[in-house]
Amino acid sequence: MTGSLGSDIGGTFTDFALVDDTTGDVRIHKCLTTPDDPSAAVTDGIRAFGEDMPEVLGNLAYHIHGTTLVINAVIERKGAKTGLIVTKGTRDVLEIGREKRYDGYDLKIGFPDPLVPRPRRLEIDERLHAGGDVVTPLDEAGVNAAVQSLRDQGVASIAVCLLHAYRNSEHERRVGEIIAKAVPDIPVSLSSDVLPEMKEYERTSTTVVNAYAKPAAGQYLNKLSERMIAAGAKSELLLMLSSGGTTTAATAREFPVQIIESGPAAGALGAAHYARLAGLDAVLSFDMGGTTAKMCLVNAGRVAKTTEFEVAHVHRFKRGSGIPVHIPVVDLMEIGAGGGSIARVTEVGTLQVGPESSGAQPGPACYGAGGTEPTVSDADLLLGYLDPDHFLGGGMALDVDAARAAIENRLAGPLKLGSEEAAWGVHSIVNENMASAAKVYVTERGEDPARYTMVAFGGAGPVHAVDFARRLGLKRVLIPPHAGVASALGMIVAPISFDTVRTLPGRLSQKTAADLQSLFDEMAAECLSRMHADIDTDALSYDMSVDMRYVGQGYHVNIPIPDDALGDSFPGSITEAFGTVYTKLYGRVYDDLELEVVNLRLSASTPTRIGDFGKAAADGADATPHRERQAYCPQADGYVPHAIYRRDTLGVGFNAKGPMIIEEDESTTIAGTGCTVSVDGHGSLVIDLE
Repeated sequence: MTGSLGSDIGGTFTDFALVDDTTGDVRIHKCLTTPDDPSAAVTDGIRAFGEDMPEVLGNLAYHIHGTTLVINAVIERKGAKTGLIVTKGTRDVLEIGREKRYDGYDLKIGFPDPLVPRPRRLEIDERLHAGGDVVTPLDEAGVNAAVQSLRDQGVASIAVCLLHAYRNSEHERRVGEIIAKAVPDIPVSLSSDVLPEMKEYERTSTTVVNAYAKPAAGQYLNKLSERMIAAGAKSELLLMLSSGGTTTAATAREFPVQIIESGPAAGALGAAHYARLAGLDAVLSFDMGGTTAKMCLVNAGRVAKTTEFEVAHVHRFKRGSGIPVHIPVVDLMEIGAGGGSIARVTEVGTLQVGPESSGAQPGPACYGAGGTEPTVSDADLLLGYLDPDHFLGGGMALDVDAARAAIENRLAGPLKLGSEEAAWGVHSIVNENMASAAKVYVTERGEDPARYTMVAFGGAGPVHAVDFARRLGLKRVLIPPHAGVASALGMIVAPISFDTVRTLPGRLSQKTAADLQSLFDEMAAECLSRMHADIDTDALSYDMSVDMRYVGQGYHVNIPIPDDALGDSFPGSITEAFGTVYTKLYGRVYDDLELEVVNLRLSASTPTRIGDFGKAAADGADATPHRERQAYCPQADGYVPHAIYRRDTLGVGFNAKGPMIIEEDESTTIAGTGCTVSVDGHGSLVIDLE
């Protein structure tokens, strides 16, 4: 008997899912995140399973983990004291950046301070041509002097980013050897390993982030492994990648930048899994937790991905105001809207919700842990959407009086509203904020929101999904089983994978299929070397894509290419694929312009490990509510009786009209007036909206 464990550290809660690989039985657990030592919450969760499924916990095949450690280290500036070695003349690339203002009308515009200050950015004499040929030999004496200077400054990690090293890594590797010999206790990050891709600013920034987080990531993963063993979970530790796959702890230690957005990626994987089970081709994944809400498009069972990603924004969620990290990530839209989002009255007398959050400590006022600011969760409690005695399955009582006091004192009083009116204002505004952001996100990708089904999860997602979907113009919402811990379940279904990239600039007309195939073969070997030795290599699948643009353009688009595109149909099939993607994004193509190849990308992955662990009871037609509760109904503009169902009593055949509230231990689903709720064969709630 073996099992798989998924654990996801969020801003407010840490979620767990333990699956018996033989029977498909699932046990879930949620506990408050421990910000000072995140591994402590993981240990607590593992111990909680020791009583329920000890035989499975002791025979785990995998423990897949998602952590906010890396992104928090960058945002909070708690990473290692890092040094940077660069080619002479490129010392200030981190501050020069793109030389582009992200807001042309902000007279006090600011940018994030570099993770490596100027005194620790040292130049060495060497030079490569853009084609990879050596122009100036490497000055090894200068390298030794730079290393000595960084050692004297007390650095704990070193990044190396030499000009055009993506075409020829010879100089960077020699610098790495010199560092390893001179200061063997200091970890090194080479740009030719971290991101062998053109664009100096992005490559340098990504390599620096990797170096900045490397010591902390190594210490954390070592501590977590030791605590897992002490708690009785003796299994291989895998880490969730930002791209939606999983990798070994050894690879995560070497490339921590790859796990910078691991938790949110897992949620999108879980949504894609249930979309495939339900036979849905077009899905909007909606994950609303305690701190943020994340959305992602899923088409034909595949999550959207991108390499355009930023962290540590000076202006939260404003593109261009953060530190660029060019790694494959699930293409998420993130907004500061969660159960812990704080509501306040602005200086002009309007109601604002988020983006600031109460977090896990002290949390919303209703948690009774000292919080006094009104939050979305406090509003949901006053609206009757949450049961104060059944939160987390009764494991955490909610304080209604504290929630009411926070809303009355901070919102209702200043706005001269009733507490219920103020609570509905908070709930409504946070949904409208998410809908506005989602419309932009979807339409920018050339899609129509109306053709999508929403898959909603996270602790707060099912509470807000129906009203949010209505505002977005969607007609159907799907709530998967164990929705409150869907990210942890997403980790279990995620494949083991690795992504890599190579720059191969030049006109498509001057490339041959053999040129591309040779490089793809080299990349496939690299992907295989980053995976653990026990995987079935025959079962690996490879997804190839190419970054392309018209000659003269400064930005490219990513084009998925099938294997047969490198056969007799080359280059016509790739040209056609480019036209399809470009037309979807921009409305037309330019047949008189030549195409240019920029980068080749390859993703290698194993098949999904778990098929279906959420089957519904065979017959749920006779399920009846176990009680009623007054809850707010926007159509009635007041409180009306809502039928309360326990989700574990609902099975295939269940069909009922709202208003109703469906409760489970880790989340609550609100299906108000005008909704019809049914259960599919995989245990998902299907909510059809009028």
